[in-house]
Amino acid sequence: MLWPVLSLLWCLMLIWRAKRRFQHMTWWEFLIIRGSNFYARLFHRWSTNRHNPFPAEGPAIIVCNHTCSADPTFLLAVCKRRQLAFLVAREFYYTHPVITNVLDTMGCVHVERGGTDPVAARRALRRLQAGALVCVFPEGNLSGVARGRMVRASPGAAWLALRSRAPVLPVAIRGGPRTDQLLRSWLVPSPRATRAVFGDPIDLSGFYDRPFNRPTLEKVRDIIQARIAELAQRRGYR
Repeated sequence: MLWPVLSLLWCLMLIWRAKRRFQHMTWWEFLIIRGSNFYARLFHRWSTNRHNPFPAEGPAIIVCNHTCSADPTFLLAVCKRRQLAFLVAREFYYTHPVITNVLDTMGCVHVERGGTDPVAARRALRRLQAGALVCVFPEGNLSGVARGRMVRASPGAAWLALRSRAPVLPVAIRGGPRTDQLLRSWLVPSPRATRAVFGDPIDLSGFYDRPFNRPTLEKVRDIIQARIAELAQRRGYR
């Protein structure tokens, strides 16, 4: 009986010591970020090409391909100093009060599926104006996973980029579960190692003074998606 107690105390001490390095975060934020890192490494053999890809301060938009429901943890796993706020489908946002509480803590924004959601767009814009890191999966859903390719993105990330003029940081998730099944992506260890590959910020300054219309949004959308696809396919999408 003594050894389990001592082991528990040892684990708690290690967690407490780790939290001291993250004094700028609340306990909730610390558990979300470090828990994501532990989970991604244990279940999905996660790694990354950049261990500190986010700006030290100020807003940024992180755009990423969508490979499974566990994708947010592959991005949170790289966080050290700052939290990420995600755009999350409303039905997942309110799955359970605990999940809602976690997403609220992260500053996430719930989005209605099936078309444009101007209310969610304005909320995300306010997050950026307040200096947050906002993550968007431009594909919007996992419909491309079964086909083994990315599907055409929505213009939401382009709209945020032009309205906020925040830096746009592309990232591609390689390997991993590659499934549209919710429980499988979270509970079954990945058959392929997962890697989050970050690229350099996308320079969209040439579009800031152009007319803010559909052709401009579509052009920016295509540039963003092409950069993500380049990162995903540079050494094979799978």
